[in-house]
Amino acid sequence: MTPHQQLVRILVDDLGIGEDDLRSDTSLNDAGLDSLALAELAELLPERLGVHLGDDVLTKAATIGALSTLVEQTLAAQDQR
Repeated sequence: MTPHQQLVRILVDDLGIGEDDLRSDTSLNDAGLDSLALAELAELLPERLGVHLGDDVLTKAATIGALSTLVEQTLAAQDQR
């Protein structure tokens, strides 16, 4: 499963976001990711993907696609260490 697919599973299964709301160009707010959901996501990412990103960093992603890219880039940077 790709990091994007894993992220989608977390958003759908753990945070209750509708899969139809997870298009790449959907804004985080439109998808239902408020500050509380982003804080919860920040706690789930290290457990599930090994990615440590604070909710303050996650809020910088404007869309679902940007969030996915942020996670993938962080994973790639961690792999290079």
